[in-house]
Amino acid sequence: MILAVSPDSTIYELVVFVHIFASIVGFGSTFVWPVLSVKARNSGDPGLMLKVSEMIDEAGHVLSAPFIWAAGGSGLLLVILGATADPAYWEFSDTWISIAMTLYIVAIGVSLGLHYPNLRAMLNLQREMAAAGPPQGGPPPQLVELQERGKKAAMFGGILHLLFALILLDMVLKPF
Repeated sequence: MILAVSPDSTIYELVVFVHIFASIVGFGSTFVWPVLSVKARNSGDPGLMLKVSEMIDEAGHVLSAPFIWAAGGSGLLLVILGATADPAYWEFSDTWISIAMTLYIVAIGVSLGLHYPNLRAMLNLQREMAAAGPPQGGPPPQLVELQERGKKAAMFGGILHLLFALILLDMVLKPF
């Protein structure tokens, strides 16, 4: 059974549109979250920091995650739709496709295995601090862990942004 559709078909063009749109919305939104976090942290207002963290968490579940999954799924679908021996189509054996898929899987692993659990722990620490009220006689005990986790969040976020840039570069240049 041949699954291929021509690159100028409406189905193929629709999947290309979904792939590009999902990539812009899903990955693009992740560049906003750190900026909002830094602004909230620099305000010095723990209530604002918690509220911004909660809004980022909620928005990430609606705006980032589903579209990042859709970008990966539609990219996979583009290769499946073009899976023929015709050299005009992309194939799983194309090195640039293997590179993009590998980087995407690594990014998903970093995100789900390291970044997301760290962000959840940070949000829980902020909630604990907010529930405890103003600190008595020094900084709250959660602050040191929150600051350490903030450094990890910046590192993991930077790694994910770098992986996204490498995937994009790979897809645009198709070097191999």
